[in-house]
Amino acid sequence: SLLDTAAAADIQGETDEKYLRQILTACRRFGRTGHPGYQRLRIRLRNRARAGTPEYVDAGTWEAAVDLTPWQTDALFRHAITFQMTSGCSNYCRRCNEWALPGIRSHFTRDAVETIMDRLLAAGNDDLALYGGSDPLDWTDPLHDLGHILDRLEAPCRFSILTKIPKGRQSLTGTLVEKGIPLSVSLTDRNRERIRALETEIGQELTKQHATSDLLIPAGQDEDFVSVKPSITDSYGTEISPDGAFIIIPTFTSALHPFGHKKIPVNRQTPFFPVKKLGRPALLVDYFKPLEVEGPRGRFHLQQLLDVQVENILLDNGAYELTPPGMRSVKEYFEIFEDKAVEKRRQNLLSVVRRLKKDYLADTAFRDLPGARKTEYLSRLRAHMDFTRDSHVSAARVSAASFFLAAVRSYLAREPLNAAAVRRLTREEYLGLETDDRNGRPPVYDIFADSGTDAWKQFRQLALSLVHGGDSGPVDAFISGHPAVYSPLKDRFESASR
Repeated sequence: SLLDTAAAADIQGETDEKYLRQILTACRRFGRTGHPGYQRLRIRLRNRARAGTPEYVDAGTWEAAVDLTPWQTDALFRHAITFQMTSGCSNYCRRCNEWALPGIRSHFTRDAVETIMDRLLAAGNDDLALYGGSDPLDWTDPLHDLGHILDRLEAPCRFSILTKIPKGRQSLTGTLVEKGIPLSVSLTDRNRERIRALETEIGQELTKQHATSDLLIPAGQDEDFVSVKPSITDSYGTEISPDGAFIIIPTFTSALHPFGHKKIPVNRQTPFFPVKKLGRPALLVDYFKPLEVEGPRGRFHLQQLLDVQVENILLDNGAYELTPPGMRSVKEYFEIFEDKAVEKRRQNLLSVVRRLKKDYLADTAFRDLPGARKTEYLSRLRAHMDFTRDSHVSAARVSAASFFLAAVRSYLAREPLNAAAVRRLTREEYLGLETDDRNGRPPVYDIFADSGTDAWKQFRQLALSLVHGGDSGPVDAFISGHPAVYSPLKDRFESASR
């Protein structure tokens, strides 16, 4: 059984233990606590939390364990969005977004922290978070704390610090505030009174996050794993922690990905790293398009979606509440093919021309542009003009649907276990869908070629039909007859046969 397997599983660090704790939570919610496997797993995880003195990880040990090539190491530091100086958290919260492990498990040594920070700054990376499934104020090395680490930096950095203000760290917090180091406080019932007392002592109100019981991205630790409110995070890049190095991809919060992101371990076989995106630039990344990444020869766009991106598409039911302001959903993407959007692009033609001239011709004439830049300029202008013509819009809508459905079809064949979880999570929505009469349904191509079609609704029906074992023949014929690719230059999908 799953419980027996989980109870005997080899736990390789923080992420593995988080997943096992999710299994415990699910067992409690669904009344499986009497199972012997549950008791064995509970005791095992309890003992790990009480293991005693946290270990210290030095730079050499960490580098040897990660074992990356020079180009991978450079890319890891250049695209880092999170630097965890510890693993585990002293302020274990039931509704932690990160499912942080109870108790501090490990620290980087002071030399390791300074070495890593120096590498980050040398890579031009000074705007990342000093937390994840940890609290930056938990970090300590004999006679040193976070204040000492930040004091040695030659210039102010934009490191993001979010803290629960652990017990015994009130004085350190006051010192950081006095020095003008920006930080935010994550408020919970466990630290509310402690923070009020500190604010009174320093005579200043602290910036607060997560100050309500209704978190934007609830972890699900006291939910039923089905009705947990889904929401997608942002931020693409990498994470550095005492456990190793990871690629971070945003996900819809669900039983499949309760953290709100997927952590992919980095090793020598890692072929690329996602280009770092934070804040508004991250919101502008469409999570359903191939990512821009960095490989050994530079930056490029992937041709296919990652599995986690397909899961995002399948878990996105189009509800307005799922995506934060500024981020476009799949449903909103299909709206760019509607008549109203096409007319808006026609009206914006002059604005687009002005923007392209600013980007390419601000300090030179067109005739003096290098050949490649001329081609790029003309291609981008032509792409916009084409996208105001009905025939091109219809072809792009067909290509988008083909690309997404092909990605879903491939994912279902490649990831049967995760597909079963998606099937469980989308069952209620699937049963509630209004499906067209099978005998009267036109070919899939005709559905998406028709400008009067609700493309989102039709796509959602077909995608969930694939997930739930419906007839895949019409979709397979559509995909094979109209293969599609993503064009980064045009920022849309087009026929692969062009």
